[in-house]
Amino acid sequence: MRIAALCHRARGLTLLLFLLAVAAETRGAGSAVPPLLSRPGTKGVILGPPALASFDPAAAPQRDPSLWPRGYYSGDPLPPKTIFLTFDDGPWAFTGDIVDILHEEGVRATFFMNSFDKDNPFHADTGSNLLFRFTDVLKRMVADGNVIGNHTYSHQDLARLSDKQVVFQLSTLQRQLTEVLGDQTPPIRLIRPPFGSPWLGSWNTAVQRRRVTRLLSPHGLVMMWTTGWDSSDSADWAPGEWLDTASLRYHPGGPRYVDKMTRELARILRHADGLSSGIILMHDTHPTSRDILKPLIEELKRRGYRFATLEDYCRWRWGPQVFDGLEPWPSVSRGSGSPSVAAPPAAAAAPAAAAAAHEPAVPSPAPTPASAPTPAADESVESPPQPAAAQPAQGSKPQSE
Repeated sequence: MRIAALCHRARGLTLLLFLLAVAAETRGAGSAVPPLLSRPGTKGVILGPPALASFDPAAAPQRDPSLWPRGYYSGDPLPPKTIFLTFDDGPWAFTGDIVDILHEEGVRATFFMNSFDKDNPFHADTGSNLLFRFTDVLKRMVADGNVIGNHTYSHQDLARLSDKQVVFQLSTLQRQLTEVLGDQTPPIRLIRPPFGSPWLGSWNTAVQRRRVTRLLSPHGLVMMWTTGWDSSDSADWAPGEWLDTASLRYHPGGPRYVDKMTRELARILRHADGLSSGIILMHDTHPTSRDILKPLIEELKRRGYRFATLEDYCRWRWGPQVFDGLEPWPSVSRGSGSPSVAAPPAAAAAPAAAAAAHEPAVPSPAPTPASAPTPAADESVESPPQPAAAQPAQGSKPQSE
């Protein structure tokens, strides 16, 4: 009965099929859900900042600050029974729906953004601010108390860039967001480097880490995700996730689409035992993540979890003054262009490979892309960009926001 109710409130028969499959794989102990706080002038309810347990400094790992900027890395302590929802690579065609679902559920999340043109990812035009396409979505996102973080202008591997390129990538995102939101622009104090580089995995060197640490530390905190809690949405593209150029619509709901939804939800919920906490990595460039979001939140609530943003986490761990003294990125004049980064990396020879390399472009509607290998339960789907054999086809324009 509970599964049927979730389906009715979410997306009907399609969700019924995959939630029944997930119910057989995951179990959780129910407990009381924290009360929701009404926000005047909104249709829904918004969770106030959670009362997180006190942080024990002795629990934090000791790292060389010249190699590791202040931030969260998988394995670091988390407050008990707390979920941090994070979305990378937007804004995109599905971001508005995600903001609406969060609003309806009274939950706040953290969005790590790019701002390049995902319709034409291999041509950089920093003089044309594509974030204006999502003005309404961004304003609603901020008004609801969600947090915006910096994921670079065009999803570049920071370890492979010069100092000037790194500054350009992070400055441009900040500048373009300010152009759209004006006085409503929140401080951008959190950074999630694309591919987790140079701190995820063993392919980067200490020299790269030291250099990028020096560049990032004065401006923000680096926020990774909890290993195993990523949804694996970027590991592949299921039919229905890309735009049909004839109808200018997405067509979710086929068997492979539902299978992917089932995998994403089960992968996250198998870790959510009602005690363990996690920073969940999802992507608002994938409609499967939009479509699992409501049942995911409702099941996590049923298991007694509270929700918080990564700014809440920073204040819990380092205190209310954690962001004092951080410097904004240098201003980049409109239309100045990148000093040497002409476009996002040609990361793959086919759309599926681009997705596996965490490339946020919407894949070409034909041919149907082959799926990447399904990641293991505790395997991160983030990977460093691979050399390109050929440039993938450009994506199609998403539905208007």
